[in-house]
Amino acid sequence: MTTIAVSQKTKKELLKLKIKENKKSLDELISEMTLTYKKKKFLEASEKFRKKLDEKDLKLEDLNEACH
Repeated sequence: MTTIAVSQKTKKELLKLKIKENKKSLDELISEMTLTYKKKKFLEASEKFRKKLDEKDLKLEDLNEACH
């Protein structure tokens, strides 16, 4: 177990979220929040990549064919 320092305001907000989200612990809440953040960033990067492909009039299949 590791201790982290957060402001009283942040602690209060985390505890409210823990209750609202029905989590067993702050660790469970923060782990889920971290995973959600990573998924969001991945989806944003994926969308950006797809837009770049569209700008170049390419499809994912075109990239797959170029690799083989």
